[in-house]
Amino acid sequence: MTKTYKVPSSNLDGNHGTALEIRLADETDAEALAWLNQELLTFYGLPARNQRSFVAHAIEKGAFSVNSGLKILLAIGNQKPIGFLAFSEIFALASCQKSIFIQDLFITRKVRQSGAGRALMQALFDFAKVNEITQIDWTTDAWNSKAIAFYEHIVPSLKTEKILYRLNKERLNQIMNKY
Repeated sequence: MTKTYKVPSSNLDGNHGTALEIRLADETDAEALAWLNQELLTFYGLPARNQRSFVAHAIEKGAFSVNSGLKILLAIGNQKPIGFLAFSEIFALASCQKSIFIQDLFITRKVRQSGAGRALMQALFDFAKVNEITQIDWTTDAWNSKAIAFYEHIVPSLKTEKILYRLNKERLNQIMNKY
């Protein structure tokens, strides 16, 4: 799946209507994804805990393994990676339908508000249509007002009846050792 989307803004290279390539990433994109991951950590104010070469190797072996369940749409502008949308396709047992859960949507700082995020979402919607997906879910951080505004502009359908629970590695180990 490789598609070209026109982004209306001049943020990518100074030309209006710049072409943006969006495609499903594969293991050859591990280095680009490691760089984007480093940018993502910077956005969240988190330190890079590993060297980029280690992260690239981990992405190559983990994200693209047969059973990872992860798919990544990669956005390329001016032949450089500028963003990604990571998601998992799942079967919702209760509703007996295929759905998608978005793990992350990230656009590099220099090209935010260029239309790249919207193009990644459109590529996901195209993927959903082709693959007969009937539901897409995602979360965003409550403090991230720009992300909230972005998502509300696409589809104003905030769902608050769900509570997100997460067990991090440390807490998960504590619980597993308890049982």
